[in-house]
Amino acid sequence: MTLEHHAPQIPVFERRLGSWQIAVSRDGYGTEQLRAAYDACAPRWDRKIGRLGFPVAYREVVRHAALGLTAEDEAPVKVLDCGVGTGAMSLALAGEMSEAFDLSAVDISPVMLEEASANLRRAGVGCRADLADISALPYASESFDFVMCAHALEHLADPETALADMCRVLKPGGRLLLVTTRKSVFGAFVQLKWRTHRFDAAMVHRQLQHQGLEDLTALQVGSGRWTRFWSTAVVGRKPAIYETGASGDVEHAA
Repeated sequence: MTLEHHAPQIPVFERRLGSWQIAVSRDGYGTEQLRAAYDACAPRWDRKIGRLGFPVAYREVVRHAALGLTAEDEAPVKVLDCGVGTGAMSLALAGEMSEAFDLSAVDISPVMLEEASANLRRAGVGCRADLADISALPYASESFDFVMCAHALEHLADPETALADMCRVLKPGGRLLLVTTRKSVFGAFVQLKWRTHRFDAAMVHRQLQHQGLEDLTALQVGSGRWTRFWSTAVVGRKPAIYETGASGDVEHAA
């Protein structure tokens, strides 16, 4: 999980009344605040998300997002989990993949990384775990066949910077899966507690389209009430030809 080094401004309310525009925002957590918060809750995190049904919901999401996922030259599929937390999304993928895959994971919280590494090790899943910011991933361009990010993007002051870097490390033809907190009553509770953005599927679609991804598909996050109304998920594919300018804006994608 990651954040800009300064506290982001999180929009809470915006309304236009004639020539007036009324907007309310809130300071988000700074990097050290967020790291400390997730370090503190990491030992209880599995129990919390388990009660809400997210491990099962994540399996349903990756079942569709990773269907038929393959790598070139019969090599293991290379996967990156951005904001791995305690490893729930990676464990869900391991439960759905019929073949072994090469997993890397990043998080801003060292305690979350320790929990994820232990959980994955117990499940027999090897993992390279790096303490890193998803806005500046420590990997070469076009390194991964599948990039996942669950409930980390909403913490960022500039989500598109992180999306651009996820697309940078994604191989042409590779897939990117985003799961984010959605605009809902449940999402409002999360926003108040964690000072996050909330997204709907249309907003995520626009952001991924801006990055040049194709074949965008919205996925339901499980069948339980909590997970469905708490989260939204979209998967997209990086085109075979993908060029960006110095600013990171997509110049050509085909």
